[in-house]
Amino acid sequence: MGKHGAKLMNEVLTPMNHREIEYNAKKLSGCDIPDSFAYTIGSIDRVKCKDKNNNIAFNLQGTQFLLENGTALLKWLDETGKRVFDKDLVMDYGTDCLRLYLMFEQTPKENDAPFYDSWKEGALEGIYKFLGRYRRMILVADVWNKKGNYNKEMLSTESICRLKEALENTTVKIKKSISRGNTMSNRHNIVSSLMQLLNIFQKELKIGEIVTKLHTHAVEMAVPHSSIENKFEIEQREDQIQNSEVTKLCQEFIALMAPYAPSLSVTLCARQCGGNMALCRLHNHS
Repeated sequence: MGKHGAKLMNEVLTPMNHREIEYNAKKLSGCDIPDSFAYTIGSIDRVKCKDKNNNIAFNLQGTQFLLENGTALLKWLDETGKRVFDKDLVMDYGTDCLRLYLMFEQTPKENDAPFYDSWKEGALEGIYKFLGRYRRMILVADVWNKKGNYNKEMLSTESICRLKEALENTTVKIKKSISRGNTMSNRHNIVSSLMQLLNIFQKELKIGEIVTKLHTHAVEMAVPHSSIENKFEIEQREDQIQNSEVTKLCQEFIALMAPYAPSLSVTLCARQCGGNMALCRLHNHS
């Protein structure tokens, strides 16, 4: 396995570290996002991704739909985060997790340190795990696709159709929730819809099965045994055909997540496109 393959394997099998994610999002993708530890949360168009010529390739939060319908919600997230986030919470969970918490639970009290009685620890941990599952799903699907393994035997036409339908249904649910106003129940429904969509993606893309194979491969590389079956490389070869449907579906999933978890979404989009942000086209959900 080459250095690039080993790096991809390490990323897939290593648990999420939000501090590394936010650092890499800024360093590797050329995206103008704030550091967590001086988090200003920013305006709706703060996540801008540039190509090698310093031109705006796309704007994760600048789709027509969000600009026309989601501005008030995202502004509320920004303003509320400024009031209730503090550096200790950001250090523990990262800003993406805290943003999703504001969407999913009752708004915590201001100046709640050091005990944070108005924050639900179980909910924070659950959302952090959800972000970890989101990260792993995108990375695993990307690695498997670049190997050329999402063929008809691995991913049926019916599975592709179910994924497209789930994406469409989730987009409709999010639009309805936003249009009904910025209430706790509507915000909660947005996150619940994204969680349900992730479950469908994990099932149809066989993420659990693939992770098991990747773990087996990692063990075999560490302690080689000739009897191990199903050996495979994760390097991309010229004869390997990627499934463009998988790439598009994952990009659309990232587009739905991006307004609420921008730091992680920027990084995942950069990874999926090999660092060339101009290739990562997030679709307009208007």
